[in-house]
Amino acid sequence: MIGIDIEEIARFERMYARKPRLVQRLFSTYEWKYATAKPKPPQTLAGFWCAKEAVVKAFSAIQLISIHDVHITHASNGAPLVTIVNLQSSEAYKIQVSISHSKQQATAIAMIL
Repeated sequence: MIGIDIEEIARFERMYARKPRLVQRLFSTYEWKYATAKPKPPQTLAGFWCAKEAVVKAFSAIQLISIHDVHITHASNGAPLVTIVNLQSSEAYKIQVSISHSKQQATAIAMIL
């Protein structure tokens, strides 16, 4: 299964500037701390959001999951890792995700094996 998402970074810049606490609730503690430590937090948050959405879309044919159940972390080499909470038999799936962005857009693709 494959899922993909693309978002305008400007949307996250506006939300981050106007309602940072609301935006914070969309992300795990790790995701928020990681992004806010970066020079351009909205860009990183947009990438995380795309990854979470791509995973939800990829899983839609298997099981409905909430975007809040998808957590993005990083391997020691910097590669994004996906953990899904509240998923039946989560160990049965290998999830790969790739996140990318330009100045204007962020995108991610998720593949479930």
